[in-house]
Amino acid sequence: MGARQVFCRGAIALCGKKTVLVLRLCETGSAVVVRLVGDKPPYHRSDIHLGAGAVLLRNHVARACCIASVPQARLRGISGCIVRVPEDTVLKVEAACKVEALRQREELFPQGVVRSTWRGPKLGSCGRKIGGAPSE
Repeated sequence: MGARQVFCRGAIALCGKKTVLVLRLCETGSAVVVRLVGDKPPYHRSDIHLGAGAVLLRNHVARACCIASVPQARLRGISGCIVRVPEDTVLKVEAACKVEALRQREELFPQGVVRSTWRGPKLGSCGRKIGGAPSE
């Protein structure tokens, strides 16, 4: 075949038939990528909208929970590797990947180790009273 394509941070490429965003390249010839999905529901807690960086693409959302390391030989560039997203968007995706990894580790803890911030409604309560005279 031809010469190997050179990828860079923030490039959008194809891995098989899936569209991916390249987060970083390793010296071993692999690349850390995040899968791109369409911007239709259902949304995941780790979804990051790419904004104007992916105007030409059908997939506008980076799903930070779908991070993988793939060989660079499996990646194919889109339009000669000229489709890229801005650096601040890549930083947001990396931060979301770290938060998602932390949340997944917390989900593995046994019940009761991590205190939940969600509090259910009190029994017999009809909600908070707004306006009017104070109730007894």
